[in-house]
Amino acid sequence: MFKATDSYFQGRTAILATKHGKEQVIAPALAPLGVTVVVANDFDSDRFGTFSREIPRCGTQEEAALAKAEAVLAQTEAELVLASEGSFGPHPQFPMLPSDRELVLLLDRRHNLTLWGEVISLETNFNHATVGNLEEALAFAARVGFPDHALIAMVSAEPPANTPIFKGLQTEEQLAQAIATLQTYRPTIHLETDMRAHMNPTRMRVIAEAAAQLVQAMTQGCPQCGWPGFVAREKLPGLPCELCGAPTSAIKASRYRCQRCLHQLTLPVPETVADASQCYFCNP
Repeated sequence: MFKATDSYFQGRTAILATKHGKEQVIAPALAPLGVTVVVANDFDSDRFGTFSREIPRCGTQEEAALAKAEAVLAQTEAELVLASEGSFGPHPQFPMLPSDRELVLLLDRRHNLTLWGEVISLETNFNHATVGNLEEALAFAARVGFPDHALIAMVSAEPPANTPIFKGLQTEEQLAQAIATLQTYRPTIHLETDMRAHMNPTRMRVIAEAAAQLVQAMTQGCPQCGWPGFVAREKLPGLPCELCGAPTSAIKASRYRCQRCLHQLTLPVPETVADASQCYFCNP
C-alpha cells in the first residue's frame, strides 16, 4: 500500500535541537533508517520556554518546536534537523486525568519536507503540591517517583521575580535545603514534578513513542508519488454501536493525504462495531 522511502534518509545526519538528553531515545529510533543523530552544539533550548515558567514558551507547542528547528538551520549547514516539544495538562478525552503530549519534528531542507511524530499519553507523573515541611514534601515526592523523577521547588506556582527556583532536586538533602531557603520568604512552598526530559524517565518514554511515530511518517510513502509522510491527517468518527447500530464518537476510518501531490486514501479501522459506552443513545 505504502511506497518505501529509505532513499530519502539513508546515510544522512540529523542535528537535534536539545540540551536535555533527548538523543537517548530519538537517536535509536532513527538509526534503523540509516540516520545518524547528532546534538546541536551549544544549543540553549530554554530560550524557547521553560516548564518552570521563567521564560514563557514562544507560541504554540508546534510553533516552539519549529522555532527550535529553524534556529539550528539558521546557525548550521544542516539539511536535516530534529526538534521536540512537550506539553502537559488535562487529557482531551479524559479531562480529569493529566496527560503528556509530545511532538518530534523533522525538517528536511534538501527535500523541503516537514514531518511530525505525535503522542498524547496518560503515562505521566505531572503533578504539584503546596507543602509546609519536609515530611509533606517527601510524601508528595513518593507519589511522583522521586528520586528517579526530579522535583522543582519555588515559593509559589507563580513565583515573584527575584525569588529562587530550585530545579533537578533528586535527594532528600537537596529538597530539605530548598525548603529551608524558600521558607525564608513564606511558610508554605510550591513543589512540582521536573518535566525536563533528562529529569523525568516517564516523559522520556513518551518522547520515544513520538519518535517512533515520526519514523512511521518517514517510512510511509505516498502510493501515487512516493513522497514520505503519507500518514493519517484526519480521523473520521461514526463507528456503529454494538447494541443499537447508531453512529458513535469512535473512529471508523482514517484519511491519509500526501503533502506533495495531495493524493488521498481513506482506510477503515479493523474494528466493525464500537463499545456501547461510546454511543450517544445507549450511554447518553
